[in-house]
Amino acid sequence: MAVQLSTDFRWARLHGLAMEFMVLLTIGILPAVICGDKLCSNDEVIKGGRVEWPEKTVEGSVMTYICPDGFRPQPVSWRYCTKYKTWSQLRNVFRETALEATCKEMTCLAPSNFEFGSFDPIKNVYKVNDLVRFRCFDGYQMIGPATRTCLPNGQWTGKLPRCNSEDMFCPNPGIPFGARKEGKIYDVFSTVHYQCGKHTLRGSSQRKCLESGQWSGVEPRCESKYAFDNVEDLTMELDTLESTIRNRDLSSGTLVNTAQRSKFDIFFVIDASTSVGNENFIKSLNFVTTFIDRVSDINGPVRFGVITFGSYPIIITDIKEHLTPKAVIERIKLVEYREYHNNTGRRTGLALEIVHSSINQTLNLQAARGQPIPKQVIIVITAGQYNGAPTPFIVSYKIFKLLSHLPAQLDIFAIGIGELLKSYLETLVPMPLKAAKGHQYVFYLPSYHHLEKAQEQTSKNETVPALPAFDCGVRGNVIQRPISRIFGGIKSKEYEWPWQVVIDMQNRDFCGGSIISRHWILSAAHCFNDTIGEITNFTVSAGSIRRREGLQRLAVEEVIIHEDFSSPSEMNNDIALLKTKDPFIFSPHVRPVCLPCTKKSAEILSSVAGTWDEVCQYEDALLTGRGGRMQKIISGYVSGWGYYNKKGKILSHNLYHAQVDVQHHLTCGSPHPLTETMFCAKGVETDSCKGDSGGPFVMERNRKWIQVGIVSFGRTPDCGVNFMGFYSRVPKLMSWIKERVTDLEYE
Repeated sequence: MAVQLSTDFRWARLHGLAMEFMVLLTIGILPAVICGDKLCSNDEVIKGGRVEWPEKTVEGSVMTYICPDGFRPQPVSWRYCTKYKTWSQLRNVFRETALEATCKEMTCLAPSNFEFGSFDPIKNVYKVNDLVRFRCFDGYQMIGPATRTCLPNGQWTGKLPRCNSEDMFCPNPGIPFGARKEGKIYDVFSTVHYQCGKHTLRGSSQRKCLESGQWSGVEPRCESKYAFDNVEDLTMELDTLESTIRNRDLSSGTLVNTAQRSKFDIFFVIDASTSVGNENFIKSLNFVTTFIDRVSDINGPVRFGVITFGSYPIIITDIKEHLTPKAVIERIKLVEYREYHNNTGRRTGLALEIVHSSINQTLNLQAARGQPIPKQVIIVITAGQYNGAPTPFIVSYKIFKLLSHLPAQLDIFAIGIGELLKSYLETLVPMPLKAAKGHQYVFYLPSYHHLEKAQEQTSKNETVPALPAFDCGVRGNVIQRPISRIFGGIKSKEYEWPWQVVIDMQNRDFCGGSIISRHWILSAAHCFNDTIGEITNFTVSAGSIRRREGLQRLAVEEVIIHEDFSSPSEMNNDIALLKTKDPFIFSPHVRPVCLPCTKKSAEILSSVAGTWDEVCQYEDALLTGRGGRMQKIISGYVSGWGYYNKKGKILSHNLYHAQVDVQHHLTCGSPHPLTETMFCAKGVETDSCKGDSGGPFVMERNRKWIQVGIVSFGRTPDCGVNFMGFYSRVPKLMSWIKERVTDLEYE
């Protein structure tokens, strides 16, 4: 006997949906338990692997092919039991058929060309564990790894290797394995184009060399139709999402009231078409309930919408119901799989239309109330291409356009499972969204077992925060806003600069600084030039945007000033290190910033392969334009609690920040000799001021923040008058830091 769901589900009447279908729903077409006698045989085999059978083989049941690591089922990963008492065909979306399933060995795409260098061995086919070595011609430096290995998932280890020369305005963008590139000039405003032929292009097909010396868009790569993503990559994004939700209501170490919390609307859009099958559909629901359960202790700010789709979508939960996570899970538990009416279809677009309508209503409602819109997160899980209007990528782009004025408030994830067209799945996430944020939004998994495994791995890491405690340069849950000058400008928000500290010297002026490790603070030497031997009462406050309300207040054990610092006549080598007696406790509020010339920065920047000095020189060129000696527009951010009113000389109680550009060294007009340990920067009527001294000048690269400067001095004593800020050039001073701070990885 089929069990009817006790909850009142609602059809979304989209595009003139016929009333007959709504009547069918009310008389029992909702998902129900599978019933009936055994239908399909259990004598199927797969050559080189094994078959995982369902507990009871009835209509809709799934048999799954399991292959050894480094092999894949061919031509399909699973088959479902049809109403004709036979297993579905051995035929995939690529029109490949077989009489018997076979485990086929995975391979990786071959490098087609390597500019300004060579590689070996040269093969047509690279198998799992095959290794390729790369060398650059004389006069070129290697960027990225010199060797790559073919992995069991059909991907290569490491980032793309490239050969670079100093006369390139933008670094060599490289040629992805299996790709063709058009464009060999890497000057400012030059463009390059990529094609992957019969393979799928992930990332940007066109990139432009920007005035900053960086390439626009997302680094591309080509993939064969069978290659798939690491489960760990999906796990990391799930962890990050959970961490963002959890951190949304932290402010100065205390919970704020519900009205002030950042809110989230999370939509799960789940494929329930015939070809998915019962056991796989259950795995999808388990994936959803496991994630919801992880945040079930959070009440109020998170709403969940769950929508299944086959020939037509069904709303399991609506965000307007404001159900608690526990209630959403109980609702989902009532859902059991069987064919929906005419469920051979896969109307992904109709399901996304429901999401679009919901977000549009939320936008209008919040605007009428004068309240901020919750962050919208959409997770689509599908096992194939859509059929029937509307086209999914058109609807997803409509959703993107709804929030184009609030880009930080939208994330769309697409998880494709089994043999499906990657080119279709890539379109579910608009390219502007992928390019703007740099996240991985699209995931390919070979089976629903891998979807299940992603949540299993996440549950094992419940005690590890998604933003790793030791990871540098990670900001918390913030929304990017327009930037103004430090004095008279916009206040910083919580989490924006978690490495920023204020150094209180009791009866003296305070200075800024930045956390670079558990015990070490980076600051300016001139702050402490006349305080040697008087550090007994020095304290460092961290974790708050308010100067007098630090969450962590630590005593200073040692102050180290550069031995060649000269003040006030020269201000050369204006750098100092402070060691705290107790370690910082890292959290979303308190984190270290990344430093150049370290192992971490080399990963972030895909630095050249070479000696530590060569890596440091390369990163200095990328981050400071060699101290403003290269014709590049390089922007960064400076933050501090200094004077923000040039006439009233008012010190700020709140942390301010400003965007400034590195200036050419010939335009600095420095009152002191401009040495190689300095650079100058300014913005549009933007300046650092007294009290900002010692604070960090940081830049974002690949979603991580790197400190490249320390606030040192100004062109004039008056803030905002003939303004120009001067900064200690951190890459040039890293050898001094390296000798003293031993708890960082430099090579």
